[in-house]
Amino acid sequence: MSRISCLLAMTLCAACSGPRAPTTLSPRVPASAEEVHRDALVVDLHLDTPQRLLDRHFDLGEPLRDFGQVNLETLRRGNVGAVFFVLWHAPELPESGAHARALALAEAVRAQVARHPDALVLAESADEIVAARRAGKIAVLLGLEGGEALRGDVGELSRMHALGVRYVGLTWNAHTAFADAGKPDTPRHGGLSALGRAAIAEMNRLGIAVDLSHLSDASAAQAIAVSKAPVLATHSCARALADHRRNLPDDLVRAVAANGGVVGVNFHSAFLDAAYAARVAAAEKAHAPELEALTRSLENADLATRMWSPFLFEMRLGYELPRPPLSVLVDHVEHLVEVAGVDHVAIGTDFDGGIVPPAGIDSPADLPELTAALLDRGHSPDDVRKILGGNFLRVLRDVERVSRELGGSAR
Repeated sequence: MSRISCLLAMTLCAACSGPRAPTTLSPRVPASAEEVHRDALVVDLHLDTPQRLLDRHFDLGEPLRDFGQVNLETLRRGNVGAVFFVLWHAPELPESGAHARALALAEAVRAQVARHPDALVLAESADEIVAARRAGKIAVLLGLEGGEALRGDVGELSRMHALGVRYVGLTWNAHTAFADAGKPDTPRHGGLSALGRAAIAEMNRLGIAVDLSHLSDASAAQAIAVSKAPVLATHSCARALADHRRNLPDDLVRAVAANGGVVGVNFHSAFLDAAYAARVAAAEKAHAPELEALTRSLENADLATRMWSPFLFEMRLGYELPRPPLSVLVDHVEHLVEVAGVDHVAIGTDFDGGIVPPAGIDSPADLPELTAALLDRGHSPDDVRKILGGNFLRVLRDVERVSRELGGSAR
C-alpha cells in the first residue's frame, strides 16, 4: 500500500489501537537466543516514526497508539542500539515544501532526543553509535527518503549532512531530478541523471551512504557502479521470493555485495508474501468506495488530517487479514544470505511506515523472535549478530573511510 494512502485513517480511527507488543518475551525465545540478542548491537536502518512525532505530537515515552509500532519501551525491549529515523515527504509537495518538511521532521526528532536524554543520543558516526551503546543509550541517526527535499541542488547535501543525515535515497515513489524511481511507468532518465551522478559523488565525499531501496533497477545498478563507497538498500526484500517492485532481484543483491554494501530486510508482509499482497489489494478494492468517501469528506481539512486519516483505514484493513508467519521473513533473510553472503544482510524494518509485519513481530520488542528463528535455522550466533547490526556498522565505517580519502568531513 502507498504511504500517502497509508497516511489517511488516523483521525477516522483515533480510537483504534494497533497491536501491542507483549509485556514479556515470547516463551518461544529460549534463554540462549535472548543472550545472543542481548549481546548484539541491533541497528534498524529504517523507521518512519518522525511523522508521528511531528503530525500526531507523539512522544516516544508514551504508550503506543494509532497502530504505532515504535516507542522507547519497544526499542528497549528489543535491545535496539541504533535507529535511523527517516525524513520522508509526500512527492506531491513542491520542492520548497519537501525541504521544509524534512527540516521540521528533523527538528521533531531532535526535540525527542532533548526530552529523553537518558535514553536517546544523536549520533553521526560509527564510533558514536558504539559510544552510545556503552552508555546504555539508543543512538539516533537520520536518513533522507526522497530527493525532492534537495531542491535540485547538490549543495543541499552538505546542509543535510550537517543536520545529521547519514544516508539519502534519491527517490521515493516518484521520479526526481536525480533518478528514476522503481515505479511501473515511463522512465524519466533511464536510471540516474547527470545531477544524480554528481549527487552520489558528493555523498561519497561527505560520508553519506547511498540508499537504493526506492530506486528503479536501472538507477540502482548505476548507483552501485558510480559509488566509491558501499551502498545500502535500507528496507528491501528478495524479489526472487516475492515479485514486488520494491524488492531487489538477485543480480542487484549480488552487486550490492560486490560493492561491499548491505541489504536491510523490510518487515512489511506485502513485500514478503505475494499471497498477502494479493489479499490486501483485494480488500482495498472492495473498500475503495469507503476510502473515496472518506477522502472527499476531508477535502477542506488541514494537510495532516488529509494525509493521516486514510492511513488508519488501510492499516485496519491490513491487520484484519491473516498475516504470513515469521518463517516467511526468515526465508527472505536466508535467501539474501545465500545470494549475497552473510556479511551483506541487515535489517530495516520500516516500522511506523504503514507496514503490517508478519505474525509474531508487532514491534521492535519482538526482534528477539527473529534472532531465535535464525538460530533455529542453524545460523551461528556470530552471523546473527552481523545481520542484526554488525554488518551495517562495518559499512558505515567504510563510508567514513572513503569520505576521508576524498577529503570530506567524515570523522
